[in-house]
Amino acid sequence: MTSLNFPWRPPLANDWADRLAEIEAVLAGGAEPDYVAVKTLANQQLGMREQLRTERLAKKLQKADFPNSQFTPVRLGLLGSRTLSYLPAPLAAAGLARGLSISSVEAPYDSVASFAFSPADCFGCALDALLVVLDESAFASERPMLDQAAEDEALADAENLVTALAAAAKDKTGCQVIFATLPAALQVSSAELATPGSSARFRQCMNLMLAEGAMQGRWLLWDQAALASRVGMENWLDPVRYHAAKIPFSVDVCPLAADSIAGVLAAMKGKAARGLVLDLDNTLWGGVIGDDGLAGIRLGQNSPEGEAFVAFQNFIITLRKRGVVLAVCSKNTDEIAREPFRNHSEMVIKEDHVAVFQANWSDKATNIKSIAETLSLGLESFVFIDDNAAERERVRQELPLVSTIEVGDDPSFYIERIAQSGLFDHLPLNTEDISRAESYGGRAAAAEIRAKIGNYDDYLTSLGMRMTIAPFDDAGRSRITQLINKSNQFNLTTRRYGEEDVRKMEDDPDLLGWQVRLEDKFAAHGMIGVVIVRKDGAEWSIDSWLQSCRVLERGVEQCVMNSLFETAALAGVETIRATYIPTDRNAMVADFYTRLGFEIVDENDDGSVTYACAVDDYTPHKTFIDVTLA
Repeated sequence: MTSLNFPWRPPLANDWADRLAEIEAVLAGGAEPDYVAVKTLANQQLGMREQLRTERLAKKLQKADFPNSQFTPVRLGLLGSRTLSYLPAPLAAAGLARGLSISSVEAPYDSVASFAFSPADCFGCALDALLVVLDESAFASERPMLDQAAEDEALADAENLVTALAAAAKDKTGCQVIFATLPAALQVSSAELATPGSSARFRQCMNLMLAEGAMQGRWLLWDQAALASRVGMENWLDPVRYHAAKIPFSVDVCPLAADSIAGVLAAMKGKAARGLVLDLDNTLWGGVIGDDGLAGIRLGQNSPEGEAFVAFQNFIITLRKRGVVLAVCSKNTDEIAREPFRNHSEMVIKEDHVAVFQANWSDKATNIKSIAETLSLGLESFVFIDDNAAERERVRQELPLVSTIEVGDDPSFYIERIAQSGLFDHLPLNTEDISRAESYGGRAAAAEIRAKIGNYDDYLTSLGMRMTIAPFDDAGRSRITQLINKSNQFNLTTRRYGEEDVRKMEDDPDLLGWQVRLEDKFAAHGMIGVVIVRKDGAEWSIDSWLQSCRVLERGVEQCVMNSLFETAALAGVETIRATYIPTDRNAMVADFYTRLGFEIVDENDDGSVTYACAVDDYTPHKTFIDVTLA
């Protein structure tokens, strides 16, 4: 493994070893090292020596087990038809670079069938996810050459196995499976894919089946095949160690594989990037608009450089279509900076694609802070792209939580560096994800209106907000599950439920499950809240209450609570109880229930607080939202 495997990361700092020594000294003293310092150290172009030292640091941090660590804990099960013993240490190191504390539990060798079909549980503990890495040895069905029927039967048997593994993971460990796709096989002929029974054809059919299952929400994917293709099979597979040590890929690429897996886990935990902040000159076009003018910048125009910038802009638009919000941060005069967006015939990105446009002569770090505040997103949610190495370094120093990608100065490589970083990795998309960029744009527009209107009530009235509250259903199930498992800050209990749990809730007469959607005159924000209430005669208990931070301070929670008490009153309910379970990330809602009229019933030893409110005593809150209760 060399640093060339991570070209998107910043170069190794000259004082890297000194910084590590400082962190280790803090750790040796029994204190928790600074989160930002550790993450910054791990997220560099590590050589072999630095990689090993980062792995040891991760192990020490896990052993210390600091209770309020900012690193999001992930307990990952490893199950494969080959040994995965070389993955845990690189996974732990890769997790630090993405704000995760990944601890791995490996199943005994050759446990695939027993885990899938027997009552035995080789893990014996709850997991956040189970990574399953299979090769053709896991699928024993005969596939005679040119026998299409035998191939179909083998694929059906393979699907039965992965389906059983997914069900076993849910039943035994309470988690979802991440299946690795199968790397391409070495080909004897260019006709391999057209030859039933060939290894290449079987693997491709397997990967399509796995992809279909992921699309249906049955499991998640780690695209090992794509990574192996990028690296090259001659680098990915070590034939000697494959046969001698039973490892599915070369030890040398383990850090790269671990980083790719960590990207999937980061997406699961809601830590994927949500915003892309873009420089302009020599980043979206060639040249300097202020000096070269509209006719002088290089964009399209049948030139290699200009075409590279057009391709990059098209790539950015695909990110926006996946829900990534776009912002501009440029040292420029505002009117001049906007001219290409308005008047250049080959400009792909338009002004209305950009949620926040910051073009001035202020420091870029200051402008990025302003962008984050306008969109109400944390700095860790942003990726910054700039062709200027000095500007990249400045932002890294001032805003280390912002992911500043080392794109270089050649636009031909911008797409590759961003895609390979995995920072925008995501779970299977749903319509709510796709509308998120529009929602953030609407938030920015609303913030501008708020700045102009002094009275807050008048501001909320001016938004023309409309809310829909509907029961859980099939159409919303994927997004409901996503919110339940990704929301951390505005989440009263942080209880996690999978898609099958949510499906069962839809038909449970003793449970009320609400999906909350919001729109205003600027944007349709989609599903922004989930409420789960358990019914027990005259007493209801709020099991889960979570909201997206996209629509804070708009009276959403007051409006939903009013609707909940109205519904409870109609059902003859006397009391609604609730619980707040504190975590290291949900302090912002510590006073949620007292603000909304509940009284404390009990303060428990584990730090949780129990509340209650009599339905007859509840006073509806003033709101500025028109509500439709389906």
